Amino acid sequence: MTYERLNSIQKRCRPLGMAAAIAVCIAACASAPRPESAMSVVTAQGRLVPLDSMTVSYDVAGVHVIQRSNFANDAVAVNLYLLGGTRQLTTATQGIESLLLSDGAFGTAKYPGAQWRTAWGLTGSQLILEPEMDWTLYGFRGIRQEFESSWDAFADRLMHPTLSSADLSIVRARLIAGIHVTDDNPDNHVMRLADSVAFAGHPYGLEPSGTISTITALDSANVAQYAANQLEKSRMLLVVVGNVTREQVASAVSRTLASLPAGSYTWSLPASPPPFTPSATLVQRTIPTNYVVGEFRGPPPSSPDAAAFRVTLGLLSSRLNATIREQRALSYSTSAIWIERGTTSGAIYVSTGSPDAAIPLMADEMRFLKYMPSYVDLHDFTDQFIVDYFAENMTDEAQADFLARAQLYHGDYRAASHAMDDVRQVSADDLRKSAKKYFRDIRFVYLGDTTQVHRADFAGFADDSLQSRPGTLGSKRPGHL
Repeated sequence: MTYERLNSIQKRCRPLGMAAAIAVCIAACASAPRPESAMSVVTAQGRLVPLDSMTVSYDVAGVHVIQRSNFANDAVAVNLYLLGGTRQLTTATQGIESLLLSDGAFGTAKYPGAQWRTAWGLTGSQLILEPEMDWTLYGFRGIRQEFESSWDAFADRLMHPTLSSADLSIVRARLIAGIHVTDDNPDNHVMRLADSVAFAGHPYGLEPSGTISTITALDSANVAQYAANQLEKSRMLLVVVGNVTREQVASAVSRTLASLPAGSYTWSLPASPPPFTPSATLVQRTIPTNYVVGEFRGPPPSSPDAAAFRVTLGLLSSRLNATIREQRALSYSTSAIWIERGTTSGAIYVSTGSPDAAIPLMADEMRFLKYMPSYVDLHDFTDQFIVDYFAENMTDEAQADFLARAQLYHGDYRAASHAMDDVRQVSADDLRKSAKKYFRDIRFVYLGDTTQVHRADFAGFADDSLQSRPGTLGSKRPGHL
């Protein structure tokens, strides 16, 4: 899981999709009591209707489908979730779904050899492959005119890859090269390290994209056996958003995925990891700056604490940026990160050339929120938080993703439209309680020049007293955010 992904920074160019139909609401969002009530989609007849009125959930031969039609333009986003993620893996099979889903580019039953790449290229669609902790996302972004041809190539790559040893060796080499590239990026590398340390012994401690050793060891027989055992309809959630009808989607599923084994998989939230114990892992690496990530446990996604935890991290992120980056120029980038998974967590992050100065400031800001005055009015902050949330979820791709997360983490895709209801109610008291409850037992990973930092530098995070170093907490104006 990369730093960019955890911050919900999209790394791809996406079709505008729903943005054209709902962008007009953003200007009014700041003053509307519920900005989402102004959002609408366009029917096939060209009428504007409420967002949820065009969203349905149905079953096609055992495949669960959630669909939100929008005929404002030609864009279509298709997300197929292979559920389970790292819970389907062992230490030896990390990355096996990446191997399986990548191999089809070199030949399938319907499109042997290079024919698959030729057929896919003619559609102009963009393939999406993202192995994550709770699922592997396999999807595409395209246009309605190419939906049928895109779907057929997409489904055949999933269901009928050739899996020859020669092709798999090419795929293996590419995946290993990708891992090297990822690890060469300190941001990505430190985040991978942070997950492996924070969730040691839990499935989240595994790497869904694989490691160099596991990708090297997996062969055609391993991948074929995994496909035979794991490609089943009960493990699939299909979410489609954009200019395509229910009849088109049902027909596409019926002629492809419907022939897969039914399976007996039942989705559930992952077990909570054991309680964290504070720790600091220092990794020497000669790089221009140093990277610090500290992860800590959060509440379950459907917990009453979830909204306050999310807002608390948002405010912490704002304060870290102001204190460390803007006021003191100690960092190019610093933030607090909300990590949305079946077991949620939070993280604090900084890249800095002066860790001895930046780390205590991070502790100060976390401590400040534990004692923030109860009379502080959060409405302006939460209003902006909500506007940003809906602005970030305007595209077809983002709509598909939050419908899936609502279904899987909250048990109902319709919860997506009410995601911000609890955020509106978060008070300073709620925020302070959240900080006290969850800003603890932090597991740190430090990547960089280890001579610039000492384990004792992380001890300040265990100190919950209001007293701190001169010029930090004591200089805050009461109620100043």
